[in-house]
Amino acid sequence: MLSSMRISKKNQPFVYGLLGLLALGLVGIASGGVDGSRINSIGKVGEEPIPVSSYAQSLRNTIQNISRQIGRQITSQEIAAYGLQSEALENVVSSAALSNEANRLMISVGDDLVAEEIIATPTFTSVDGKFNKEAYEFALENSGLDTKEYELQTRKAISRSLIEGAIATGTQTPPSHAMTLIKFAREERSFKWAKINKDFLSEQAGNPSNEQLKTHYENNNIIYTSPLSREITYVLLSPEMLSDRIEVSDIELQEEYDSQPERFNKPARRIVDRIIFDTLETAKKIKGQLDKNDISFLEAAEDRGLTINDIDLGDIEKGQLDTNIDEILFNASEVGIYGPIDTDLGPALFQINAIIDAQKTNFEDAKDELKAEYVSVESRKLINEMISDIDDLLAQGLTLEEIAKDTDMQLEKISYNNKTENGIAAYDSFRSEAMNAKIGGFPELKELSDGGVFALRLDELIQPTLRPFNTVKEQVVNDWQNAENKKLMLKLADELIIKLDNGSTFEALNLSAENVISTTRNKYIDGIPASLLGTLFSNKIGKTSKIDNDDTIILARLDSINEFEDKTDESKELLSQIGIQLSNQVTGDLLRLFASALKDRDGVILNQNAVNQINTQILGGTGF
Repeated sequence: MLSSMRISKKNQPFVYGLLGLLALGLVGIASGGVDGSRINSIGKVGEEPIPVSSYAQSLRNTIQNISRQIGRQITSQEIAAYGLQSEALENVVSSAALSNEANRLMISVGDDLVAEEIIATPTFTSVDGKFNKEAYEFALENSGLDTKEYELQTRKAISRSLIEGAIATGTQTPPSHAMTLIKFAREERSFKWAKINKDFLSEQAGNPSNEQLKTHYENNNIIYTSPLSREITYVLLSPEMLSDRIEVSDIELQEEYDSQPERFNKPARRIVDRIIFDTLETAKKIKGQLDKNDISFLEAAEDRGLTINDIDLGDIEKGQLDTNIDEILFNASEVGIYGPIDTDLGPALFQINAIIDAQKTNFEDAKDELKAEYVSVESRKLINEMISDIDDLLAQGLTLEEIAKDTDMQLEKISYNNKTENGIAAYDSFRSEAMNAKIGGFPELKELSDGGVFALRLDELIQPTLRPFNTVKEQVVNDWQNAENKKLMLKLADELIIKLDNGSTFEALNLSAENVISTTRNKYIDGIPASLLGTLFSNKIGKTSKIDNDDTIILARLDSINEFEDKTDESKELLSQIGIQLSNQVTGDLLRLFASALKDRDGVILNQNAVNQINTQILGGTGF
């Protein structure tokens, strides 16, 4: 169907490199069955299969989106904690439910629409904005898809969009909804604030009597109770213990250095997003809104029907873009938004998300790092060679004390509780083993994350015990005085509030006050808890509030309220944009509910083993 689409080959090296990275992300994402056969789907909704490649790409996109939001690659543990696998799976199952419904309603589209959609896909467009058929086929081939299969997926996506469009019709939210949210976010407050501590007290808490101390001790006994403690004996063998056995010459290190030019000689790079506009006027208008923080770069893209993947140019080296663009992006010294810049595709705004300077590390500077890596790797190899012998000794019933005498392992003891974090207790595997150990249990050799190994024995469990009064008396005295001073500070704060509310100034009361001018409710202000801003936004002008802030009390008086001005052209444009976003959110909610109803009606069948295999390949094997 796309045989007539051709393009000049001048940009092929860059395009192939970019698409090759995208395509390689999917290489091997086809799970194998128990009989070695190829599994092409992870399940189905009704009669609509859910392709393996769709779930794999959904998971990758979900991970990449979160990573971009937090500014770093997230770990496998964070992926599990955020529930990203479930989110990605829910997305593809919902898409399959809509495709199944489209089939039931006999909704489909012609070849022309499919071709238009593929040609317009930014992923298959080179930097000059033209579709590259050979790169398109190359990417599909490396992702395990053929053009027929991909075009079928595109046809289904367009068919789904027709159903989504029908559901979205009439979901515009009332203007009052947008206005309420904007007023909440854009209203401003100006106030003065000061803090008092125990030094403001005319008389601080004195020395308590024994009776007062014992009363405080008894009323707060949980503070003075030692936690459940595990008395543990363990043997440890770490790579550092064997490092003095490893020798490496400068010649070997030089060879290792020479084999990694990309590591020690990195060109300057920029991580960039791009939005193309129809006209220069539109680009300038959006740039103005971005400069005023009225919208984010991603919101500007979403308003034009673009996703984060559509605008992402990725990691760019100098020379990959046109000269005029390179000059601006690589002469920039700060991250931010640049443009509009004229491109072959039209006026564009570029957002630099990260500036990575060229890095050149000579051999002498890299030698210590290379040596440490070499020693670490070789030490781990030595440990791996010893594991079998140590396991055999444990199996023969040798005690940990005997193991320490007969091997290179060192014998140690530790009193472990849920607050212990130093030494070997910093390792997750040790903490897990310590918490699960039983008295009289058989010590087993376990690995540490740095390549070390250990085995432990639980000798005794010491139950939580209220520490004797005499041993914690000094702490009780300090705690009692702090508690009494806090009561006096709160009382003083109430007295000062009455004076401030009746017209006294902070200065007249010897309070060193700071002015905060025109702040929104979600702004971070150093030294002020977020809860205080929430209180101030509920106050009337002239009212003073207090908040307990650890060892200080903060007093803040509201001076003025700045309402959101909704009559300006800028405000009207903002209201329109927020209204569109709210309508999109309502549409999204309706689509989720509709897809959920379809899944309940048509039934969902999942091959959990296939899902698990893909998760393992992406999260544990092939990386992100």
